[in-house]
Amino acid sequence: MSKAGKLLLISALFFFLSGCMDRIDLEDATITLMAGVDVNEKDELLFYLSSPVFSREAKKKSEEFGVKAESFRQARARLDEMVTGLTLSGKIQAIVLGKRLLEHPDWFKILDVIFRDARFTVNARMVYFDGEVGDLFHFQPPDKPRLSLHLTKLIDTANQRNLTVRTRAQDFHRQMFEKGINPTITAVGKEKAIKILGTAVLSKEGTYVELLQSQETMLLQLFLHGKEGEVTFTVPIPAPNDSKKMIKHRVSLIAKQASKKVKTTFRDGKFHFEVKMKFGGGISERLFPFDMEKDYKDMEQMVNAELRKEFEKLVVKCQQNEVDPFGFGLYARAHAYQEWKKVQDNWPKAFAQAEVKFVPELSIKGNGVIR
Repeated sequence: MSKAGKLLLISALFFFLSGCMDRIDLEDATITLMAGVDVNEKDELLFYLSSPVFSREAKKKSEEFGVKAESFRQARARLDEMVTGLTLSGKIQAIVLGKRLLEHPDWFKILDVIFRDARFTVNARMVYFDGEVGDLFHFQPPDKPRLSLHLTKLIDTANQRNLTVRTRAQDFHRQMFEKGINPTITAVGKEKAIKILGTAVLSKEGTYVELLQSQETMLLQLFLHGKEGEVTFTVPIPAPNDSKKMIKHRVSLIAKQASKKVKTTFRDGKFHFEVKMKFGGGISERLFPFDMEKDYKDMEQMVNAELRKEFEKLVVKCQQNEVDPFGFGLYARAHAYQEWKKVQDNWPKAFAQAEVKFVPELSIKGNGVIR
């Protein structure tokens, strides 16, 4: 084939290539990085967005808007009346849910468009805000980056330390429809600064039930994701007159590669779970004298005893509130299906009657670089 023929053939092929007919210039777009939903005193829905500003003339590098609407889609139309460019939702990093909103059991329907419209992202972090969402969106600390970036980074770094969970929209959707586990999302508050409060546990209807503090979240993360990364926790060691001392007997450990086996049975009219957890740990802090070379086995036993108490205390707290953030319902369905079928539509209530026993087996692998 001649050169002219080859060029003609290549030119003809270009006509069949997909183009960019629907492209939008960055200056003409309002890229939503953070979205929020709340209700006011009259139970009217409020929608918020935070977007970066791409303009040299603008002194403020982000813009925040709030509108009253009946759905996300209607809110977008009303926001388009105020924002500079077309509102885009494919880059949302966080979806913030207000405290008052999560008092309503039917609020989850509002998120329908996120899962139905493919242009929405399902990787946004789900956040419970202990207050009015409007206060968060209009909070502009001078020593922090854009609010959306600051909140996203705060959640990610806190999750790396296992101070809170990191639940993406897609994970949250699965948790809401999974009968064997209660949804958990990041809990955030604001005083002089934005602060991670821990983990918010929701009912199967999506209402807020309880808050797991940072130490409790570490235990939950150790159970759920023990093999992923490391967990640092501090446990008290019993000592005489310890309550009267300023410096109390405490030991901190870094746990790695935790593995668990959950034995599930049904007897005496209720479920029984025995959780055996094995993990290695290194001591990162010890606030009392102890001969580790001679008595390290005693230290392991003391730490295991305290860990067992902390785990069982957390389980009792969840059972009193009839929530199962651990996902024990998944084990009940897998190993006692016939009994699970009878309670699957009201698993949290059945879990509240269950017997849960934790058997931690810590193996101390290191004592640090000093004795």
